[in-house]
Amino acid sequence: MRACLTIAFGLLIALLGMDGTDAASYPSRRINLVVPFPAGSATDAVTRRLAESIGAATNATVVVENKPGADGNLAALSVLKADADGYTIFVTTNSTQSANVNLFNSMPYDPARDFAPVAGIMTIPMMLTVKAEFPARNVAEFIALAKAREKPLSFGSGNTSSRGAAELFRFRAGIAMQHVPYRGMPQVLTDVLSGEIDCVFADPASAQGLVQDGRLRVLAVTSSERLATMPAVPTIAEAGLPGSELTAWVGVFVRAGTPDDVIARLNELTTAFVTREETKAYLESVGAKPFRATPGELGAFQEADTKRWAEIVAIAKIERK
Repeated sequence: MRACLTIAFGLLIALLGMDGTDAASYPSRRINLVVPFPAGSATDAVTRRLAESIGAATNATVVVENKPGADGNLAALSVLKADADGYTIFVTTNSTQSANVNLFNSMPYDPARDFAPVAGIMTIPMMLTVKAEFPARNVAEFIALAKAREKPLSFGSGNTSSRGAAELFRFRAGIAMQHVPYRGMPQVLTDVLSGEIDCVFADPASAQGLVQDGRLRVLAVTSSERLATMPAVPTIAEAGLPGSELTAWVGVFVRAGTPDDVIARLNELTTAFVTREETKAYLESVGAKPFRATPGELGAFQEADTKRWAEIVAIAKIERK
């Protein structure tokens, strides 16, 4: 009888540990990194590098899943349908975690309640970008052109940072602009090149190659400092519109309820990636900066950024969806 009880107790302990969510055994199977934007976006590019880093550090298979649509809300919901075990990870931005709650009249999830912050990855500014043949050569000429035209200039947005930067610029410049939404930045840039739309506030990682090829031109960046990769391009404040600064960010989140030790392990893996010299060099090359953060620091940053987006929506009088 004692032997049977011992075996039964051992089986119970084994069963309790079979969820595979303790840090000692994590990861023991495939990890899915869900990205709310299409391939070719800045978030996608850095996530694929993160996937390689985690895979090399753990010998786990790490897969990147692109789920664009609804300004990232579709991807967010897909993560919330998965188990809270650290095997479905949301590599996302301020779009889903701080902006959308201020841009939509109703949300299918609560970004603060339903997700647990894990780690930061990068911050990245936006750039007022036009095709090379566009008649305005700088911000002053762009504003003058917009005021002289009967029909508003159009701008595309591939994410909420892209839209928020343009709406803030529109308000500060005192001009009318027509918003055209897209599922991701690559298609926006294609339509800017074709002349389908007039401009876009694009992230450097997505647009920099086309700028270097001479097909696109950048009039200003929304960061507080000029980019090292584009030192001749003025900041939006230098171009005459102080108060129009906006910086996007990328971070790692999991479903709320994921074990703390798994979150700590994911933070360790992500931070190791962010602090590598190769990563720092890559981020600098695309106009971004490393964003190192503990789970608590990322949560506080998210809360502050949510308030910042509320201010942007109010200041620019952005109409909620």
